[in-house]
Amino acid sequence: MDVALLQSLDINGREKFDEAISALQGDISTAATRLSIDPRLRLEYAKLIKKMADDLRSRANMGMITWEKATQEAHETRNMIMEMIRTRSTPLGRAMAEQMKMSGKTLNALIAKKATELYGAKVQFNQLSSSQQDRVYAAIVESAGKSNPRINLKMMQLSRAGRGLIVLSVAISVYEIYQADNKVAEAGRQIAINSAGIAGGAAGGALAGLACGPGAPVCVMIGGFVGAAFAAWQMGVIWR
Repeated sequence: MDVALLQSLDINGREKFDEAISALQGDISTAATRLSIDPRLRLEYAKLIKKMADDLRSRANMGMITWEKATQEAHETRNMIMEMIRTRSTPLGRAMAEQMKMSGKTLNALIAKKATELYGAKVQFNQLSSSQQDRVYAAIVESAGKSNPRINLKMMQLSRAGRGLIVLSVAISVYEIYQADNKVAEAGRQIAINSAGIAGGAAGGALAGLACGPGAPVCVMIGGFVGAAFAAWQMGVIWR
């Protein structure tokens, strides 16, 4: 067989392999980024709402504000913190959060829920004494400072998985640099591919979120992986 033909087939095979590796690196990078950012933001959310609730409870206990006022502030501040954290989340993280809770409950709904829990299903909040109403308000303030422990545990598990993917991504890049003849150029190529994967994953997830609507994490996840793989593959071709 013609040696030139064999060399051509070998080059084509290597190029296809490199393209597949680039796409894989893009998906690994975007997954690692998601699993690193979103659990960290969940932890920040839990700390912020606890600090807020502790402060309001302290002020109410000292008589600086009424329990009713503390309840109103706790409700408004928790919802504000929730939205602030969601704007900083990855598209997938936001979609998952919206699937679990599209928005916070209204204050009246919280009052009715807590009153029922404390005084029974037939209770009328307006008919409670001032001290009983304050007990309801205090319970709402306390709840406002708590985050779902089941979700917190899940986020910790995802964070550990994210760290594992970061190690894998770095290992692939190091191997590619080690195998390259021009290691400096390959190092630049690896940085570009991983950066493109992260950016492509964010863009793909955001576009999928717009197309599928809020609270659609599966759609956002698929869009993110497609965007990451395509962007990383394109960057790999450009740097070839």
